[in-house]
Amino acid sequence: MMSGLGMRSPRTGALLWLLVTVMAIGSGLQKNSVVVDGALGVNWGTISNNPLPPGYVAQMLRASNLTKVKIFDSDYSVIRSMAGEDIEVMVAAPNDLLAELASDPSVAVDWVTQNITQFLFTPGGVNIKWVAVGNEPFLTAYNNSYVNTTFPALQNMQNALNQAGHSEVRAVIPFNADVMANNGSLPSTSSFKSEYLPQLRQILSLLNSTGAPFIVNLYPFISAFQANGNFPIEYAFFDGTTPVTDGNYIYYNELDASYDSLVVALAAEGYPNMPIVLGEVGWPTDGTALANNSLAQKFNQELVDHFLSGKGTPRRPGIELEGYLFSLLDEDAKSVAPGPFERHWGIYYYDGTAKYQLNLAGPNLNVLNTLVNAVNPPYMAPMYCVLASGNIDSTNLTENTNYACTYADCTDLLTGGSCSNLTTEAMASYAFNSYFQAQNQNPAACDFQSLAQTTTQDPSQGTCKFNIGLQHFSPSSASRSFIVFSFLPLLISAFVTSILLVST
Repeated sequence: MMSGLGMRSPRTGALLWLLVTVMAIGSGLQKNSVVVDGALGVNWGTISNNPLPPGYVAQMLRASNLTKVKIFDSDYSVIRSMAGEDIEVMVAAPNDLLAELASDPSVAVDWVTQNITQFLFTPGGVNIKWVAVGNEPFLTAYNNSYVNTTFPALQNMQNALNQAGHSEVRAVIPFNADVMANNGSLPSTSSFKSEYLPQLRQILSLLNSTGAPFIVNLYPFISAFQANGNFPIEYAFFDGTTPVTDGNYIYYNELDASYDSLVVALAAEGYPNMPIVLGEVGWPTDGTALANNSLAQKFNQELVDHFLSGKGTPRRPGIELEGYLFSLLDEDAKSVAPGPFERHWGIYYYDGTAKYQLNLAGPNLNVLNTLVNAVNPPYMAPMYCVLASGNIDSTNLTENTNYACTYADCTDLLTGGSCSNLTTEAMASYAFNSYFQAQNQNPAACDFQSLAQTTTQDPSQGTCKFNIGLQHFSPSSASRSFIVFSFLPLLISAFVTSILLVST
């Protein structure tokens, strides 16, 4: 979804670190025998307090035979980790760079030199195929901030790529479904929003001239979540139990209907055969009742099967769908403005442990291509921060719990979350530990007015997992230019306060 983007120059230290990392973990991963079809990829985001280092992630991708990756920035260490890998990469320029890219072609030239050219060395370079110019720039929440700069930025970026001799790398724009006038209605009545047509027509003409696809992010989960029970949940999946008839076409799931809505809109603008790529599509696993491992596994497995079946959609039958699962890893520092589930889209937990089984080979029953975990993730010490034992003064428990949740991730504690059934004391422990790990296990971060203590005993309970943080690795600071809310303090504070008041 909305994501941070940035750039930086190479550093010798980063190269040495990468070499050591790859050597340390490379021998522990075993590659499956079948390569995942090129139509399916994953989004890899790094908005985390201590993200899994890129060397581990690149090896996971290789071992799981995931050959297409879309990233949300141009971080040097992330891109460099995919050098020599058989991985098709989409890098990105930030929304906050659109105005500069639009007004000054030399900005695009410099950006391409720094973020594309230096990685296309041979042999063994990075297989960069796409440059995303912005991310969801027409999103309603942006209040038209980027509408008038997106096309000229796209044009200057493609010109810069061509001038640098990289015409095989094409500039694209990942759009949100907000560009559609009647998102969720029958596909046959769909169109682009009229207020965006002047810009979209220029964009479509340029994309068509380079053979680039129209990229759109589609989320059946969001439709179900926002409908508050008024959305037939089975229509979000691929079971075919709630068909919708649209003239001669029958739709058995929302994804196909949303996809074909775009087909209709593109045809109306004169591009009936323009390729469509789903930039983001997936199902989260925590933070609300609809977000759990069971539903995520069901959706993502059915999605993979649907992608690779070759059936296409009612209006584009027999055309294999192409897109990127959202997402690879959980990101505990993402904005939760759209909802607390925003930090839990990963098919892997933060540490590179698969959340559930997922056969990436699709409906081929003779092939099994499962997710491969990271080997020996670089955990910090096996230490947790929990509520102190014995008779303690809990007068300030609510205040301290709220403080911890303001600066760390407590979305698992929300109603419907994996830790929502904990006792008041256990909730406090979870909050304290989350903060402690986010602060790199600094001893001073486990005090909370003498309410907390460290322990080496894992306090996890049932589905509620108390995490141990990863050793600190920071992508370039520029990659965090995205506006990140550390949390929604009022939401968590109100929730925790209500729990504590009820219990007392």
